[in-house]
Amino acid sequence: MKTFFQLIGREFRQFSRNSVAVAVFIGGPLFFGLLLGFTYNRPTVTNLPIAVLDLNQSSLSSKVIDALDDNPTVHIQQVFNDEVSARNAFQTGQYEAIVTLPEHFEGDVQQRRTPEVEVDLNMANILTANFVSRAVQTTLSTINAGVEIEGLMKRGVPAADARSQFQAFSINNTRYFNPSGNYGYYMMPGLMGAVLQQVFLLALALAFSKEFDEHTFGQVLAKTHKSGLVLITKILPYWIMGVGIWAFVLGILFPLLKIPPIGDLSATLVLIAAFTLAITGLGILVSILIPNQLRATELLMVLATPSFVISGYTWPASQMPGFLQGLAQVIPLTHFLSAFRKVFFLNAPFSAIWPEVRLLTLYGLGTLLVAWLALWFIMRKQSRATVAVVT
Repeated sequence: MKTFFQLIGREFRQFSRNSVAVAVFIGGPLFFGLLLGFTYNRPTVTNLPIAVLDLNQSSLSSKVIDALDDNPTVHIQQVFNDEVSARNAFQTGQYEAIVTLPEHFEGDVQQRRTPEVEVDLNMANILTANFVSRAVQTTLSTINAGVEIEGLMKRGVPAADARSQFQAFSINNTRYFNPSGNYGYYMMPGLMGAVLQQVFLLALALAFSKEFDEHTFGQVLAKTHKSGLVLITKILPYWIMGVGIWAFVLGILFPLLKIPPIGDLSATLVLIAAFTLAITGLGILVSILIPNQLRATELLMVLATPSFVISGYTWPASQMPGFLQGLAQVIPLTHFLSAFRKVFFLNAPFSAIWPEVRLLTLYGLGTLLVAWLALWFIMRKQSRATVAVVT
């Protein structure tokens, strides 16, 4: 037993001396547990953006709009009077739903013609669509009952009888962009984006750190002292392999899993190129600045692992604490998934994803510029050290 306890004690000491093991085994659950807790700390969601298409512009339609805006789950960002503008805005994914009040809404209610209120739901995010649907349905049903009961009582119908027959207008829910609510169709693109980001970052983390760690970078210096050339030759193989990976995902994996084809393929390819540029810049920069391959992969793993959770793809980013929203903005996946949802589910035009494409491109160019400057400094320093040794 003495030997047994000695070996147990030794193992604990060995573990405590391994900073990587301590960080992963103890720090990992603590960090990610707190991150997930802060992400989902609200029991419900609030202020989800919706729009109203008011074709009636009457006192009753104003009453409906005010009631919808009073519901804490939704927030009316805009009231349209033009159907074309409303549909175009909905097509770009700006709103989780559009509530349409028909042209003769108030008159039809007064004449008991039971007009139909149309609720168009954005099913690109199943979770938010369910919240919005329930909130809008509850509000409209309450107004519906109140209007009908009030009208019947004005006609002399006893209050008890009036409450038993309420249907001033009908409510019709229409689902768009994922009408069947297919969860696999909804989750697969987002998860694949997260997986490919992780793969690229972890592979690129070794591009330079492995050379520095194993002291083989001198072989590169023996061939050239041009930092730009070294940077390009390190990156290009991953881009070539990346073309094959994306071709497999879009051309083989998605059809195999019966995921519908992407509408605007050219816009998607431009988005993928910008996303690849951004994660390349981030991965290469970390690989240069952290000359230890284990440390470099650890850092990128910590950054990439929670990226899908805080990206806003499933749980709305607006419901997260401010510091998590800020963290999400420095991760390329957040902007890629925001744009990819638009082209994949909404079949939106390139103009709708241009803000994300521009940001990802600038992100990639900026990180690559810093990486090039860092590499130039390291190569210059090592060249001087080599000359000093020779002389």
